[in-house]
Amino acid sequence: MTSKRQEKEPGGAPGSRARLVQATSDLLRRQGYATTRVKEIAQEASAPMGSFYFHFPGGKEDLAAEALQHGSDEFRDVLLEALNSSDDLESSYAATATLIAKRLLTRGWAMGCPVATTALETLDTSTVLQEAARSAFRAWQQVLAERAVRAGIAQPEADALAGNALALIEGAELIARVERSTVALSRAADTLRLLVRASLSRSEEVSGT
Repeated sequence: MTSKRQEKEPGGAPGSRARLVQATSDLLRRQGYATTRVKEIAQEASAPMGSFYFHFPGGKEDLAAEALQHGSDEFRDVLLEALNSSDDLESSYAATATLIAKRLLTRGWAMGCPVATTALETLDTSTVLQEAARSAFRAWQQVLAERAVRAGIAQPEADALAGNALALIEGAELIARVERSTVALSRAADTLRLLVRASLSRSEEVSGT
């Protein structure tokens, strides 16, 4: 079965559904949820309005939730690329901040992950989008924790490390986008090394090695 994200038109081009999701994800990154209009999404996706209502009968909120999932998957891939870039846990965790900094420099400061921005904007207005954001954060933390476990850190300590690392990465990305500077992410990379070092040390103490 072809997944929604793999939908293609003849010739291999993304189908209208995939284009709508990608366009919404990009618009949420750049301007947030409230100011993104359905007509604007359709225009950005080069899709007719009928296609929008066919694929997303739940309307803009339905489409935005899938766009957040799309953005979550993209950011998860970024984390995995960084975490798998080195056998050394300190270096792989630090690489997450470094890789995000490189992407912001090459893609533009407005092109961060759409999840956090949309989550904050819809805190009191959309339980659907809040759940989509929570799922994204849980998925990212799981990726970070799994990498720590593979390096020999016990699960409870790995979960704590992953939570602290994710908070640091997300905060540094926000500051970097606001300041249009990678300084915060460079500092985050150094701090991530310290966090990993401390977690490894605690794990060794608990295990008695």
